[in-house]
Parts: sequence; C-alpha cells; structure tokens
Amino acid sequence: MKYKKYINYELKPIAINVPYNKAIIKCANIFQVISFDLTPVPKDITNRSITVEGHKGLNFKTEIFEPSNIKEKLPCLIYAHGGAFSYKAAAYHKKLACIYALKAKCRVYFPDYHLTPKYPFPAAYDDVLALYKYIVENSDGFAIDNERIGVAGDSAGAALAALICNNYELENLKQPCIQMLIYPLTDIDMQTDSMKRFSDTPLWNSKNNKRMWSYYCRNLKAEDKYRASPMHSSLPKEIPYTYIETAEYDCLHDEGIIYGEKLRKAGANVEINETPKTIHGYDSALISKIAVRNIEKRILFLQKGFNECLSV
Repeated sequence: MKYKKYINYELKPIAINVPYNKAIIKCANIFQVISFDLTPVPKDITNRSITVEGHKGLNFKTEIFEPSNIKEKLPCLIYAHGGAFSYKAAAYHKKLACIYALKAKCRVYFPDYHLTPKYPFPAAYDDVLALYKYIVENSDGFAIDNERIGVAGDSAGAALAALICNNYELENLKQPCIQMLIYPLTDIDMQTDSMKRFSDTPLWNSKNNKRMWSYYCRNLKAEDKYRASPMHSSLPKEIPYTYIETAEYDCLHDEGIIYGEKLRKAGANVEINETPKTIHGYDSALISKIAVRNIEKRILFLQKGFNECLSV
C-alpha cells in the first residue's frame, strides 16, 4: 500500500484497507462488543453503567468511567465514540475513556447510542442530546460540577459532539464548557481537497465516507440532510472552548481544519492540532509514541478547559 511509506512507522501494522458495508458492520459489531466487554478497567478507575431514555423513547446504555475513591463533585466529559455511526465502541475507546477520566480527573459518560443503518439520523444525536440533558438535570446526584460539563468525540462521534455545541441554544440547554473533536466528521457535502484525494487511505476513505452518509441520512429530504452536518449548523452566540485534532492522510482532514476556522471566525477560542504522518483512527495504536504525544495534548486541553470553566 502506497501510504505505508508516508505514515509514521509505528502505524504501519494498523494501516490496512477496511471495507465498509452492511455485512461488514454486522460481523464487526459482534467482535466489537466482545472485545469492549473483555477490556479490563484500571484499578484506579471505577466503571458502572446507567440506562437513559433517548431516541423515540428507546433506552440506551451509558458507561461511566470515574476516578476511584473520589466522592466530591468533578467535571464531566460526555464522550461519543466514532465508528461511522455504525460500529459499536472499540476496546481502545474504552481505554481512552479511562485515560481521560484518570488524567483529567473527570467523570466520563460514554453512551452506547443507537446505530445506523437500523437507526439513521437523528437517532444517535437524539441519544447524546438526551444524555446531556439527563446529566445537567441530575448533576448533583452524579457528583458532577454543573458548570464543567464538556462534550467530545472522534470521527462520527465528534460530529455528534459538535451538533450538541451548535444546537444548545435551540435546545434550551446549558452551554457545554468545552468540546474536543478528534479527526471530526463535519461536512456532508464532501467537496474538500482531502476528500477528493484520499479515496483509498487505510482504515477510512472517501468512498466509505460517502456510503456512511447514505446510510445515516437515508429517507431524508436533501435540505434536511444538512441538519446532520455540523459545517452547515447555525452557530450559537457563545461557542465553547474547542480542540480539533486532524490526521494527515485522512479524507476528513480538510473539513476538520475548515470547521475550526469557521468557529474562529465566529469568535471561538479554537486549538487545532494537525498531526503529521497519521491516518484516521491512528490512536487505535494506543501505545505508539505519536498517539501518546497527542493524547497528552488532549489531556492538557481538558485540564485547561475544565480549570478555566471553574474560574469563570
């Protein structure tokens, strides 16, 4: 594969072409559930779960990862995992949630939202929105600092997080204090240079991306599809402090940068971290030096963001 000579050497073992279709989704999710459940939680992290009512009254499970033996109120990070709105959370997502909880000293709420193709838009968004509302309304019972509730996600999960931040005024919600968007999916139009160039990149590419949008927005009128696309959202007056991370050899690279610039022009404080020699999903190589370095940058952002919310 031609990209193997360009990417970071530690990422070469994961640099494989992954097909994307309904049959693959069904088979992969069996493995995803098993590997997620079998992934241990560090001894200094407590893991429990709650059930929340979301899209059309359907219940969904939310995992909670929090530092052990801390009873006082902590910040909360709602983390929506990536996976093309189609795949269950991977084992490395669970490990990342534990890292964020431990290093940023926060309670991480990790929703198992409803997935396409069975549940197209707005199911996943409705679920994450319902979780956000539920946490705000019950923050005292969850020992959460109501002024320090942030949202985050990777890839498709980042699109969900971005929509929460863009729509909080319309939804009559409290403003999230921060948003962390990792190689975010933001634009249904798919007209960027990176989208046109990277049709055969490892793990994810523009051909898969086009099919994903068709699954996610099926049966929607053309004008309604833009409701699922953060790039086309009307922005609120106050935009949360934002971190955006992109991967170099990723069809989503350019739309992440363009989206960050859109937020900046609207007055937001935006940190953009363009990671070199990386591919979409590169942090699944969790112990690689490049992943470790960039996860440290995410932790610094979370710490800074939560601290600034505390001082306001």
